[in-house]
Amino acid sequence: HLEIEGKSYLNFCSSHYLGFAEEPRLKQAAQAAIEKYGMGTGYRTLAGTHALHVELEREIAHFKGTEAAVCFSSAYAANASAVQTIMDK
Repeated sequence: HLEIEGKSYLNFCSSHYLGFAEEPRLKQAAQAAIEKYGMGTGYRTLAGTHALHVELEREIAHFKGTEAAVCFSSAYAANASAVQTIMDK
């Protein structure tokens, strides 16, 4: 949240507007993942594809009932890839 002239607003310019950083279950899951996998960027462009990327995409494809899925590190990367695919370039 941010406050403007005494009134509280959701801050959609932040990656914290849903309050996930303070959710106890997510904190515990993040701590468990760090203990199991260590720390890293998570970005394929910097660190390569991790087994967790493959597992996540497989689970998403199964959930959606599709042959495969791909996850992007940002909305910009997803949109740029989608536009290139749609434009066949």
